[in-house]
Amino acid sequence: MAKILDPDDLTYIVNGSPTTQNIRIDTTAKTIEIVAGGSLVAKDGLTGQCFYSKLKEIIRADANLIKFALPVNEMIHDESLELINGWDFKDTSSLKMIRDCGVAIVSTSGVPIKMYACFVTLGTVLTGAPYLTQSSATDATTSTFTHVNIGETFCINELVQIYSDPNGDGSAADGYDRRAYAKLFLREYGYTYTESSNADIGYPALTYKKYNFPLTHVVDAGVVANDATVDSALPYTGMSIQWYGTDQSRSLGANGPYNFRVIINANSSQNATHDQVYTFVQRQLRRTADIDAGAGVRTGNVASAIVFMDGATLKTIHQAGVGGVHVDNLAASSRNNIAEADNTQAYRTYPFTAAITLEFDSFLVADAGPAKFWLFDAATYGTSGATIINDADGVPITGNVTGASMSFSYAYSVDKPVVGLAVGKADAKIAIAATTIAQSTANKATFVAGQERWYANPA
Repeated sequence: MAKILDPDDLTYIVNGSPTTQNIRIDTTAKTIEIVAGGSLVAKDGLTGQCFYSKLKEIIRADANLIKFALPVNEMIHDESLELINGWDFKDTSSLKMIRDCGVAIVSTSGVPIKMYACFVTLGTVLTGAPYLTQSSATDATTSTFTHVNIGETFCINELVQIYSDPNGDGSAADGYDRRAYAKLFLREYGYTYTESSNADIGYPALTYKKYNFPLTHVVDAGVVANDATVDSALPYTGMSIQWYGTDQSRSLGANGPYNFRVIINANSSQNATHDQVYTFVQRQLRRTADIDAGAGVRTGNVASAIVFMDGATLKTIHQAGVGGVHVDNLAASSRNNIAEADNTQAYRTYPFTAAITLEFDSFLVADAGPAKFWLFDAATYGTSGATIINDADGVPITGNVTGASMSFSYAYSVDKPVVGLAVGKADAKIAIAATTIAQSTANKATFVAGQERWYANPA
């Protein structure tokens, strides 16, 4: 089935004993009930224009209904309808049948006592369901939609109440006024997140009309762990997000400092990678609890998006009215894969971090000494002033051989020729390897010492 556009597809009854009729009008209660049946399927509904057109046909055809103050006079346009003279829908299920059209319920004195906006989401939803909030509070509650269309070019086409004035005095003091804000979210595990507000689509305020919100998603390759893992295992259990009321100054390696207001802690003892940070944050944004590690309260599922993946790069998102977002304690191996929006909304990055892998033969690995290694600046090696190369954190690249392969970061600025030295004791000979650290993460130096046959240290 599809939504009904043709009023000829609808049956009706006025003040009778309803059986299978789609439109059921009660002139005493001044209510209109819409019931699924025949061509009308509740999930598909009927357009507001079709509903209005059917009412006009009934008014013309029914001698009883024409005696009463009518439920409609004219349609404002095909996306906005009023039920006037105190008429209303009989129940919520009737109201939720209307598609592509906002509705106002107008009292006998001509005052709108209820307003409903029609929210339509554009784009395919593959699984799950969008939800919405009608408050900008950081701890706002959410609500769900009645009819969800999976795998279609749209997912939601539904009326949402935005105004209530039960006394009909032209003030919402006895009801509520939610015309200033609405935000829709689509957040499903394993899929990209989307959110859209009335301001995002160009409407600072809402009224009883149709609004189109772009809301779609695709499979998210950036998520590397399921919820159970994020909730219970390292490095995730040592991670957090905190919103600050003052600027937090941070440098990205040699770049900066820059100011931020939101800090993601990637676990100081574990140093999570950029994809682990992304996975953690996305999990927090589906929580219905406070995710602010500070004194404030921010419910996860209504907090604005904080990060997104741009290819292999994790990008943070400047928070409107708050500031930029920085990641503390990020793994050095991920510094080439992050760009952070600061308080000025500019993206800030680390200097390029190269990587060099030192490979040792089996004799160096097995040496009980243990074998030791050093990585020197080639320009100074062989002199009394030979200097050891530092990693991206300023730590000298030297130490014991602990495995066949050992990787190190390097704060790249220009190509750096290096000379490596590995010295075994009783099991491995001395090995020298020369290479150049280029702007790459695939730099390599290979140490082939061979078996030591002549070392002796008699007791």
